[in-house]
Amino acid sequence: MTDDTYFTRPPGEPHLDANSGARADGSGDGSGEGSGEGRDSRPVPREEEATPSPRRSSWPGRPIWSLGGGRHPADSTDESEHEQGTAEAEAAVPHTADAEPGHPVHPAKQFTQEVVPGGLGFQADTQNFYGNDFVRPQPVPLTDLHACADDRFVAPRDSRRWTQAQELLAQGGVVVLCAPPGNGRRTAALRLLGTAAPLSVGPLFTDLEPEWSKPDVAKLPAAPGGRYLLDLSEMPEPPGPRFGEMLRGYGETGKGADRYLVVLATPQSWQGQWAEATRPFTVVLPSPDAKPLVTQELRRRGAAHKVSWLEGTAYGDIWESNPPAQDARRLARIVQEATEHDDSAIVDEFRGWHHHIGDLLSPSKQGPGEPTLVATRAMVWAGALLNGGTKRSVVQAADMLLQSLNLSREPLDVLSDATSSRRLEAAHLGSHGDRVFHDRNKHDLAPAVLRHLWEEFPTQRDLLRTWAVAVAADQSLPEDDARLVMGSLLNLATDVHDNAIIDRVGRDLAGRRRSLAVEVLTHAALDPEIGRYVRNRLYQWMTAAKPPAELIALVTEICGGELAVHQPGIAMTRLARAAAHSAYPSQPMAEAFRKLSEVNPAEVARALRTWLGEQQPKRHALVAFLALASSDVGARLLLDTASEHDGRVRFVRAWQSLLGDDDAREAADAELTRWGVAAEKGDLPADVLTDLLADVYEPEVHRSSFKRFFARDEEFQQTFWGRILEQAIIRNHERRKAAAG
Repeated sequence: MTDDTYFTRPPGEPHLDANSGARADGSGDGSGEGSGEGRDSRPVPREEEATPSPRRSSWPGRPIWSLGGGRHPADSTDESEHEQGTAEAEAAVPHTADAEPGHPVHPAKQFTQEVVPGGLGFQADTQNFYGNDFVRPQPVPLTDLHACADDRFVAPRDSRRWTQAQELLAQGGVVVLCAPPGNGRRTAALRLLGTAAPLSVGPLFTDLEPEWSKPDVAKLPAAPGGRYLLDLSEMPEPPGPRFGEMLRGYGETGKGADRYLVVLATPQSWQGQWAEATRPFTVVLPSPDAKPLVTQELRRRGAAHKVSWLEGTAYGDIWESNPPAQDARRLARIVQEATEHDDSAIVDEFRGWHHHIGDLLSPSKQGPGEPTLVATRAMVWAGALLNGGTKRSVVQAADMLLQSLNLSREPLDVLSDATSSRRLEAAHLGSHGDRVFHDRNKHDLAPAVLRHLWEEFPTQRDLLRTWAVAVAADQSLPEDDARLVMGSLLNLATDVHDNAIIDRVGRDLAGRRRSLAVEVLTHAALDPEIGRYVRNRLYQWMTAAKPPAELIALVTEICGGELAVHQPGIAMTRLARAAAHSAYPSQPMAEAFRKLSEVNPAEVARALRTWLGEQQPKRHALVAFLALASSDVGARLLLDTASEHDGRVRFVRAWQSLLGDDDAREAADAELTRWGVAAEKGDLPADVLTDLLADVYEPEVHRSSFKRFFARDEEFQQTFWGRILEQAIIRNHERRKAAAG
């Protein structure tokens, strides 16, 4: 996952919180790829299920992956340009609504995003979609750039290192910011790029989203005037030994072209022989000081009257520990949303309710009729995983955890144990109708319990992941409760940076509850916080030598759904990877390409030009072609692409390759038969098909496919296939005659 920014929103902007587009609760690290006003677009629950809170949505376990009402970054260029104009208009007007009395607002530098005609450029404008590594450029969201404005930016606490980073970027064209996620490094990087050197026009701020087997400087864009941000916190495998040297060269050549690059890395990942050459332009960047950042946040949030609260003695330990930007923003959110001036409650919530959680996990009552210590703890954790779920589901989840610990839950064990009501009471879980909740007066308690579980028992994380995903995958669990589990898990994955949770969801949920897995991972792939990481996981899953069939179908469905609507290029790349492992024919693949042909036929046509451009198309290209041929909309698209010479060559080559492949021939014959019926009914253009298929069947190498022409019907010559046979014979004769001189 990527990092956060530390900023507040001007009036009217979507409320993206915690460092670069993170959640409104300030937790999570965020990739800063988009905007959205809320995390949940689902219907409001029934009145008896609602749990009103002054600080959070009433939906229990509100998942991070739900898309809000804001515009997604993948939307059209027209909308981007409209938003650019809005941002520039805002830049001309200082934001004064939440200024603190006595603190005048001065005209401030604002960062805007220029969208050039034709979109973002690659080093070579021939991205391959599959087979070759490349780096996908994505425009930096305007909300992230707003964080870099003079009146909102808070510099890192070490001014010497901050100055060093500025100088290194200006002198060498590239700088590596080495810092853990959550310290505000993304906003610092964007600020560096925005002040690297003046331009006559606004720079194009660009996120670089790699799709490579390992980092390769040669794949980075070479366009002049660019301001590029590359996050290498997650790498599929370490770079080659010359990576650091080549990165230095990229910066030096780029400076002459007014091109600048900031790389984000973590201390754990930026190690090895390849990293040594980057030491001269690597800066270990700290967070800004917490208190000024919280103060700034409160002013920007319209809570300047609460700044004085920060002087209370209860905050002394917090300022002394100087927490990172992500936590500082979370504290600002808690203070802003506090309904009364209770410093102890605010600090307790900020610290994650540790004392309360400690009491929950160490019950005072134990003995006959009381649940055991481990049974009570299991119920506490199950209640957090399913906060707002039905009683039966919570009890079932707790029993599943006990079973995973090899504690028998046979009927005798269950009936000899404490009753379910007593177990819920011992875990301090309250009920509202048939729903069960942790203390609703302690805001964010449920996610705090899960975070505490992951942090306090790090050696058991694999067991815990397996248990939690198994709860969601259990088909006896109601769909709504399973969805709650997935929301809790994705929140947790972001909070504690546990990427393995996503992998476990893909592996364990795909075969048992695929529709839920598709829904969850689609939303996650489009989420501004964790979207980049999830999209990378979809890609990496399909690069395995032999992915499980369930995982192939999962990725195929995701890429043929909403991901295809919002990010068609990204969907196409992963779909091609999945196609390389798919069968002839594949119903999920056919459905995916049908959807893509409807929502973005131009993107499909562009991909086909690449995939079928080789003399011998690879399997992924032929699977995709046959999948397109299996739907009416796909068939029409294929015929459209064959209307010009090069497209015709690709069309004929694809069918010939399919008919010449032992694995594909039967499926190809069946699809061509369907085309023939459609042509005779007038649903497809018979004359056009006759002309094209005559070329397909003309070469002698395809005589093995001529069995369809062995008809005894005297009228066969007048049929669709009879006319194709006639044209194929004529063209074969003409080719032979021309070859003979």
